[in-house]
Amino acid sequence: MDKKPFLLEIGCEEIPAGYVMPALGQFAEETVNWLRAERLGHGEIRRFATPRRLALLIEDLDLRQEDHEEEVTGPPMSAAYSGGEPTKAALGFARGHGVAPGELYSVETPKGEYLAARKRSEGRSAAEILAAGLTERVLALRFPKTMIWGDGRLRFARPIRWLVALLGDEVLPWDLGALRAGRASHGHRLLAPGPVEIPAAGDYEETLAGAHVVADPAARRERILELAREHAKEMGGRLVEDERLADTVNFLVEEPAALAGRFDESFLTLPREVVSTAMKSHQRYFSVEDRKGRLLPGFVVILNGARPEPEAVRRGNERVLQARLEDARFYWDEDRKAGLDGLQARLETVLWIEGFGSVAERSGRLRRLALRMAESLPELELDRESLDWAARYCKADLASEMIKDGKEFTLLQGYMGQEYALAEGAAEPRARAIHEHTLPRFAGDRLPESAEGVVLALADRLDAITGFWLAGFAPTGSKDPYALRRQAVAVLRLLLERELSLGLRDLLEAALAGYPDVLPAERLPQLLDFLLGRLRGMLEEEGIAPDIFDAVVDTGETRVLDLRGRALALNALRGDTAFEKLVIGARRVVNILGKEDRAIDRHLAFVNLQDWAASPPRPQYDFRAESLIETAEKTLSGALTEASPLLLGRALSRDFDAAYRRLAELGPVIDDYFDHVMVNCEDPDLRENRLAFLQNLGQVFLYFADFSRVVLEGERE
Repeated sequence: MDKKPFLLEIGCEEIPAGYVMPALGQFAEETVNWLRAERLGHGEIRRFATPRRLALLIEDLDLRQEDHEEEVTGPPMSAAYSGGEPTKAALGFARGHGVAPGELYSVETPKGEYLAARKRSEGRSAAEILAAGLTERVLALRFPKTMIWGDGRLRFARPIRWLVALLGDEVLPWDLGALRAGRASHGHRLLAPGPVEIPAAGDYEETLAGAHVVADPAARRERILELAREHAKEMGGRLVEDERLADTVNFLVEEPAALAGRFDESFLTLPREVVSTAMKSHQRYFSVEDRKGRLLPGFVVILNGARPEPEAVRRGNERVLQARLEDARFYWDEDRKAGLDGLQARLETVLWIEGFGSVAERSGRLRRLALRMAESLPELELDRESLDWAARYCKADLASEMIKDGKEFTLLQGYMGQEYALAEGAAEPRARAIHEHTLPRFAGDRLPESAEGVVLALADRLDAITGFWLAGFAPTGSKDPYALRRQAVAVLRLLLERELSLGLRDLLEAALAGYPDVLPAERLPQLLDFLLGRLRGMLEEEGIAPDIFDAVVDTGETRVLDLRGRALALNALRGDTAFEKLVIGARRVVNILGKEDRAIDRHLAFVNLQDWAASPPRPQYDFRAESLIETAEKTLSGALTEASPLLLGRALSRDFDAAYRRLAELGPVIDDYFDHVMVNCEDPDLRENRLAFLQNLGQVFLYFADFSRVVLEGERE
């Protein structure tokens, strides 16, 4: 089949740097899915992006669909013919799919015998498919914010100014609003401002390079770092590597150039992050350090193309940074005069949420919540006095000049509290806990290292989630103004990665206790579902199927560490024959007890593990083992008695893999039980005893999972 490369470029006004890569990823993914659905084969898809363009180059695109044939089913055979003649239903089915009535035939389906036909369609040209579908692909791109222009129906991150659509060396006829696609792209806004003709799709990257545009974002980013490292070395230091800054700068320039600048060495008496933040927050400068990791009084700025008067540009950037650093030094000096106690006192006048008190009141809740959690975590060997001290001052820097007035420094909340504490002579572990209570700040960010920092970070997130939720700011759809989803993920990461055996239910009850006018029973279920929903998403990324997650959550367990361990162990048993028999047997237990109105109390399942560990397991529901008369029920009772101590021990040690494997071994025994034992027999005493036995069996099952939620192979649609 004939193939050609296809190029699509969307040229627009400068897109915000943070929008570009997510949009490019969407663009490529949606295009691949679309081409697959349209049965158009292709080779590699290359992605290009700068602040002014998004582009895809699709190698070896099929120029035509292959002819297609598929079997389609119509009405049931009983409705398709009458007296040997096709009915209106059959004739309409044939006409709708373009086949003659004589070409219809019958097929067997799970629902019975149905009329069928072979539907044939001739393949369309790639040019026809592309021209018809490109508009939908482009306008489907999602951005945090969009602009409306043209006739009011076009929405994009920024107004689209040109389109390039080339199939090989031919222009694809395609319109988007008032714009018509052609071969004219645009080069660098200043260095090559006119239109640039792209001869053919495969010439795209080389042609733009001649117009001062490095179209490949990976190559451009690497060039930025090469230039920055070279200039840092010339200054006698090394570049402070900053991946996030490199990502941002990459989508502020189309052809990188670099300049080195300097600032007064006296500013290095400020905390390191204050200096580096002043450089990168607005100006996007890279910092430079010596071999010992100490900042040097210099920076590297990446320019969008070389400038004819570099010295003037350098002096301009130095003047701007000088002003920023002078502001920072003023804030630092003023805040040190106030001291932590002075800053903390100011929090009395800082409103947190309307109707929910001041930030000072919130600090009090954090202290109480953190100390309450510390009681449940003896394994952390917390310094309670240090925890209480850090909790008292962790929000003090919110009232500082640096944070509340120095807009570029607001992201240093917590870090500045640490630096003010150290400047007052506080012990380093106490000061560090103030900073660590803000971690993690974003996806993939580091977690607190100290025990005090971990507990304080948990308390901060839990109080924020609870307070904003109570104030009516629960996330809805795409709206989450106070980033409660992100804060929920932070809670879960802290519990999982720091291996804290705390239950979400207990944590939320403790957080709600800080709001005495709220009835926990009214809000706890919503908050618990919210956090469990975030956990579901995290575990799905680890390959945990939704039904497995539901099965372990329905046990009533809310310790995140245990939920993950259970879900991973249960998920690993999929496809195991013994496990499938266990699931089927557990379902039968639930069904039988349900028909007899014999519910299992979810809160009794291995209710007191420590007591069970100290003595042999005993039934929660009263049944007489000596009254089990059938061999199969005696065998199952014995197997359960034998397995229970091991199941319990493995559960206590969180060896869920071993526990679930041992539980699965009961599958064939349970299967044999239902093959040979009539639970609902005529003898009322025997039936009552067997039902009580099944309640205990179900109780053991329910500790590990609600197996009725597990979907077996072959049951999925």
